[in-house]
Amino acid sequence: MTGPATGPPGPVDAAGPGATRPAGGPASASSAGGPGPRQPVGAVGARSGPAPDRLGWWYLLVVAALGAVGVGAGDLYFLADRSLSLPWAVAFDACERAFGATTVDPVPPGFTDCLAEPTRQRALVLLVAVAVVLGCAAVLLVAVPAVDLWRLRRHRRFTVGAAAQRFAVLCAAEGLTGRDRPRLLIAGPPVRQAFTVGIVGRRPIVVLPVGLALAHRDPRRFDPVVRHELAHVRARDVVWVAAVRALVWLPLPAVAVGGLLEVGVFGPNRTVAGAFLRAGLLATLVAVLSAALLRARERAADRQAARDDQAGALTALLRADGGGRARGGPARAALRTVFARHPTPEQRIRSLRESSDRRGGEVTQGVAVGAVTVVSMAAVHELVANAHYPALGWLPRLVDVWVAAVLLVGGLFPSLLRRATTAHRSATAPGWWRPVAGTGLGLFGATLVVAVLPLPGSAGLFLAEGAVAGLVFAAVTGVLGAGAVALCVLVASALADLTRPRAGSWRYAGYATALAVTVAVLWPVPGLPPLWSDPDLVRIWLAYDLPDTGWLLLALGLPVLLGVRFLVTARRADRHHGGSLARRMVDSTRVRVVAVAVLVGAGGAVGQLRFAPPGTLDEAVGDAQARGLLTGLVGVVVLVITAAGSDPGPTSHPGPASPSDPGAGHSPAPGRRGGVADRLGGALLAATAATLGSALVQYLDAVLAGRSADGSALRLTVGNPLVWLLYLAALVVPVLLLPRAVPRRLVLPTRLVLPTAVSIVLTVTVLVLGPGVPGVRVPVPTAGTSSASRAAPDATTPSARVVPAPTSAADPPPAAGRRLTAAEARVAVDAVRSALPTSWESRPVTAAGNDRIEPTECVPLARDSYLDRLRPGERARAAARYATPRGRLGIASTTVEVGVTSYVGPVGGGVFAAAETARAACRRFVSGGVRFTVGGRPAPALGEQSWRVDYALAVGSGRSRITGATAFVLVRVGHNLVAVSMVVTAQPLDERLLTAVVTTVVGALGPP
Repeated sequence: MTGPATGPPGPVDAAGPGATRPAGGPASASSAGGPGPRQPVGAVGARSGPAPDRLGWWYLLVVAALGAVGVGAGDLYFLADRSLSLPWAVAFDACERAFGATTVDPVPPGFTDCLAEPTRQRALVLLVAVAVVLGCAAVLLVAVPAVDLWRLRRHRRFTVGAAAQRFAVLCAAEGLTGRDRPRLLIAGPPVRQAFTVGIVGRRPIVVLPVGLALAHRDPRRFDPVVRHELAHVRARDVVWVAAVRALVWLPLPAVAVGGLLEVGVFGPNRTVAGAFLRAGLLATLVAVLSAALLRARERAADRQAARDDQAGALTALLRADGGGRARGGPARAALRTVFARHPTPEQRIRSLRESSDRRGGEVTQGVAVGAVTVVSMAAVHELVANAHYPALGWLPRLVDVWVAAVLLVGGLFPSLLRRATTAHRSATAPGWWRPVAGTGLGLFGATLVVAVLPLPGSAGLFLAEGAVAGLVFAAVTGVLGAGAVALCVLVASALADLTRPRAGSWRYAGYATALAVTVAVLWPVPGLPPLWSDPDLVRIWLAYDLPDTGWLLLALGLPVLLGVRFLVTARRADRHHGGSLARRMVDSTRVRVVAVAVLVGAGGAVGQLRFAPPGTLDEAVGDAQARGLLTGLVGVVVLVITAAGSDPGPTSHPGPASPSDPGAGHSPAPGRRGGVADRLGGALLAATAATLGSALVQYLDAVLAGRSADGSALRLTVGNPLVWLLYLAALVVPVLLLPRAVPRRLVLPTRLVLPTAVSIVLTVTVLVLGPGVPGVRVPVPTAGTSSASRAAPDATTPSARVVPAPTSAADPPPAAGRRLTAAEARVAVDAVRSALPTSWESRPVTAAGNDRIEPTECVPLARDSYLDRLRPGERARAAARYATPRGRLGIASTTVEVGVTSYVGPVGGGVFAAAETARAACRRFVSGGVRFTVGGRPAPALGEQSWRVDYALAVGSGRSRITGATAFVLVRVGHNLVAVSMVVTAQPLDERLLTAVVTTVVGALGPP
């Protein structure tokens, strides 16, 4: 065990009488020399076993979680610091308006290039935050061991020469010599447990209680404990583990930096609360991962200490240290199971009975790995998208999938491989459903949180908001993730069945295959959310774009590996039992099922082309899609039938043959049985052979018939069915890995396997090529039906409506200064629509607020009190309000409000004189927290008289300061008064647009 306050591997007595003396200085007792006892090294076990399991992938998961914390904290700080976020938000709104971004088409052409520079600064902030968080972790890497060493200095040190000599012998036996040899420190009370500490750049220190050091003459008590600690040293992660114990405290302080800045300026809000909630969840994930890592290290060290007939001694020590029953109810016991840093003595004893560690890959580990994968995907998406925004359409998706594959494979595949190895050696049930179900649950839960609560640092992966979209994305991610892990189970089982699975070449091949399969299966996860708002686009993407993705070809590595396992086991069977592989293949029911499935499936597809040729292009494409689905389903039928049948395949060791079926006697040899995973591996290889064979028959028929035989035809005929098989297998294999997925009473006898396969394949062929499967036939997308064109406003929307002319063409236009009716005033107001961009939206006209105005001398100007004298003579009034479209951020905006009022008598010039007097009396004022600075620019020369007042707006201060401007124009024309107000936020006021609006409204009153 590493670090103080860790559970002992065995009981340790307190210091007692003996030939010991306190150490005279800080030097460790391990410096004692001497050749040691007269005992050969082999007596204590030379370095005959393999090195301890390296747990570097666990550390990678912890680092990935901390990186996600850094991205979230950095994004929260970026949004809270308005000097950083405001320019970006203004540029975002401007690019949305410039390129016509809508909810249907949020990323139109040119939009990403427009935002390239502003988003790059945001990515820089995220990178700095990640570097700070990882830097804090590096500080802990040095600080925590230093604190441990400082605490050790407070205890008395002892020198036991014979114990030091025995320690040196054990180090030599483990291959720890020279600078690799750890130092020994014998500590007095209150140290009662053995542990190991280390600091960067220095040799680790193994700390033994003095009571244990005095027991050096008893190898059954002294040696297992020391060898346990030396196993930690050989794993070369003593320093890392010391820091892992403190990493759980990093997420909340990291998020607090940006969160407190946000709260200090704008007060508590949902964004900050959600950020702290996510930080708490990430802290919990880090704690779970750290605890699982520490437990795995202890079990690995126990197995190393138990080599060379030491298992009995270590088991006796653990039993003696079993202690009493833990207190608390089931809830507390469950928490201890999840967060405990050390396994219980009972768990460690069970682990010693196994040839390798089967405790890895449990449900808890799967949940933690799945959750870390999702939050890391979201964080990486945010970072990559902002770093290179012009590549938003493809680069983040590619990086997201590969990051997810690396984390899933890295976090689970070593445990899966150990489970498979144990299952092959001991013929025990590995419980494959645990890692599969745990990973699916972790992916589902984390995706649901990220999609439903888009928070800083993770809001870009799933664009669509809402509970329904979140549930769909979570279900897709969870199901595909579980399918990817299930296929990795088949890889691990095949790798464990090969010769020397820990050898470099096979091991690398297994990891590469697992990565390739996971990338292919998870490819749709980041591809679906951008298309969610348009179901037609989703169908087109699934039917045309997804099968055309070259990365899916990586999944072919799985059948290749299964084929290699097939050949290796076949040679093994030939060498040990004799016989011909060809003869066994002919006798195998599985091979017969594949042959029949190819004949029936390919025959139906070729018959459709020969006897019912399509008449149009859409019919031809639809028939090809149906044939692709049929070919994929043929493989799935073979997968299920051969997995549920009693014939394990032609590579099994031959046993007694059945009189009715020569293939019925083939059964795996005892001690080499991988269970359901081995059976599913062979079934998936048969399914791939059936799909590929059926597809190649169809392609050969097209070549012989003179139809298209180019690359696109090959992709459509062969590639698409393999894609169907990939995702259907990802759905089916996890179910078949469940306990009792195929009840014993439903296992098909060998004589019924072939007839059942024929009937099911024939039924599927008739259904798919006859009535068809709803939603499978997707027409060829035509030009001009992109989401951008569909996003254009209809003629019936307010943004594109045509304003009727105020009068018919036959009537003379009315005079501008005459008294207007309410309908005529409305027509004049509506005329302003022609002067505004078509993307602007109509907004309701609301009454002015009643906020307090300081100083009071500015009330007449702020309240427009100079117009009060005209209200008794008001005859008709109309008003309208328009604004720029609401963007995803809504920081920068422009609002125009137009009012036309007609009075009984002509509007006099005294109103304008009173308005000028009110403006002269006020320089600046504050209303509703907004600071107004009064100014003035020349009014447009329109009507009989015009007047204008300008305001500079500001809210907040320092980095959180938001600015704007307001222009208010009055124009009198006879009995009518035109009022136009333009308010802009976080952008300059458009003088040309203001002049066009005023001119249009005045012109709508009629000729002078």
